[in-house]
Amino acid sequence: MTRSVRGDGSETGDRYADADDDHTDTRIKEQRRLAGLTQRELSDRIPYSYSWLTQVECGARPASVDFVAAVARALRIDVTVLTGQPYVTQMREDRLAELIRPIRESFDLHDLGDDPRVTTCTAGELVTFTEELCAHVRATHLHAAAAALPDVITELTVLCQRSPTTELWRALGSSYRTAHDVTVKLGFFDLAGVALDRLGWAGLGWAGLGC
Repeated sequence: MTRSVRGDGSETGDRYADADDDHTDTRIKEQRRLAGLTQRELSDRIPYSYSWLTQVECGARPASVDFVAAVARALRIDVTVLTGQPYVTQMREDRLAELIRPIRESFDLHDLGDDPRVTTCTAGELVTFTEELCAHVRATHLHAAAAALPDVITELTVLCQRSPTTELWRALGSSYRTAHDVTVKLGFFDLAGVALDRLGWAGLGWAGLGC
C-alpha cells in the first residue's frame, strides 16, 4: 500500500546545525558569480527561496549544513570550497542515495506491464497523493516528497496497465514531473532526465486512449 505523504516534511536535528560560516557567505557569493549565476538563478536550483539565499549572502542568516551542501551541489563544487575547511558530507550523501535509489528503481517499471503482486490504492487515492506530492515540492519538503514518490509511481504504473484511464495516466505524468523537480533540486540531474523521458511515455499513454 502507498504510504501517506501527509505531514509537513520538516527536517530536524543536525540538518539545521550551522556550517562553519566564517566567511562562508562571502564564498557562496564569489562562487555564484564565478559560475555566472544571478541570485535568482541560483535560488531556482536549490530547495531554498530567493530571499533565503540573499539573506545568507549578506550575512543576515547563517548558512546551515544543508544549505551549504545544496549550493555546492547546484554549483557542482565541493563543499570545502564554500566552507574553507575539510567538511564531512559522506553521511548526508549516503542518506540522499538511500532516498533516491527507490525512485530510480520505480522508473524501471514503465515497460513491465501489470504486476499482479502489486496491491494498489484506489485511483482516487492515488490522484490525491500526486496532488499532495506537488504541494510538498512547492513547500520545499523535498525529503517527504522523495520518500513517497516510489510507491506512488509504482502503483500508478501498475494501475495504468491494469485499468487505464486518462485520469490515471495524467496522475502518473504528474508524479514523473514531481520526480523531475525533486531530483533537479537535489542535484541528481541524470535521474531528472530519465524522469522527463518517463513523463513523455505517460503522455503517450493518455494520448493512446484518444483523449
